[in-house]
Amino acid sequence: MGSIVVSIQRTKTPGFVNASGMMFKLLIGLMIAIPEASSRSYEEHEIKAAFLYSFAQFITWETRATTGQTAAQTAALTAAQTAALTYCAVHEGPVVNALKELIAAKQTAGETRRYTLLADLSNIRQCHILFLGADNNKSESLQLRPEESVLTVGDSQGFVANGGIIEFRRQGARVQVHINLATARAQRIQISSKLLKLATIYNAPDEAKIDD
Repeated sequence: MGSIVVSIQRTKTPGFVNASGMMFKLLIGLMIAIPEASSRSYEEHEIKAAFLYSFAQFITWETRATTGQTAAQTAALTAAQTAALTYCAVHEGPVVNALKELIAAKQTAGETRRYTLLADLSNIRQCHILFLGADNNKSESLQLRPEESVLTVGDSQGFVANGGIIEFRRQGARVQVHINLATARAQRIQISSKLLKLATIYNAPDEAKIDD
């Protein structure tokens, strides 16, 4: 299985995304959408924001769907969910600010994604994607009810081991994506194989990679 790897460039050319297919095109397009980003290198927080925005293309929130759907109906539902997506955070920082810029820049006909700052996690049901930055309590286990069906993304060390679904990891000049597939399934979240093949799958307790 491959892994999504994004190099953080310090040159005048746009950052290089070592991925393929749809994810590559989405990330490049989203980075260019960030005001003035097309003429400079991409910072780590901008890359993470682009990932956050593009993840929605590869996710189906099963508990927000009806049962017995055909493949076409599921695809249509995923598209509808993506268009009306709500991103949430408890604390704001560079990643969230860059995400808000992307949401504002990508407001086109039929796309109504929005962002909500939460006071706490008591009202998390309104969220599709929750980002918890490194300034959150790293030692606190993240436990959500399955019916909440929220894609949790974080960039603190051990996030996926502590109950999160997707974790950003910095390795040298690169940003990697790790996924806890078991937690995603427990949250009744379906992740496209296109994303899974580009990510590193967390496998407790040794985080070994899982081959398809």
